[in-house]
Amino acid sequence: QQQLFGDLRLMVSLLPNGEVFQVKILESSGHKILDQAAIKIVHLAAPYPPFPNAMQRDVDVLEIIRTWRFQKNRLTSSS
Repeated sequence: QQQLFGDLRLMVSLLPNGEVFQVKILESSGHKILDQAAIKIVHLAAPYPPFPNAMQRDVDVLEIIRTWRFQKNRLTSSS
């Protein structure tokens, strides 16, 4: 087993119904397997809750940018 660690910056775009529109790596972790794992995690967690009605009137696509940290025995996220 390889022990891979690293940080990556990910942009997730969501549609008003909570479906994933796009996932984009903005900054790679340097390990393709970690980058692919982050993308897979986003898709496995879908669909996300729909936008509130008031938000749906103003927002077509919500873009969320976070830094993912793969550390020994855990995954964390920050803005």
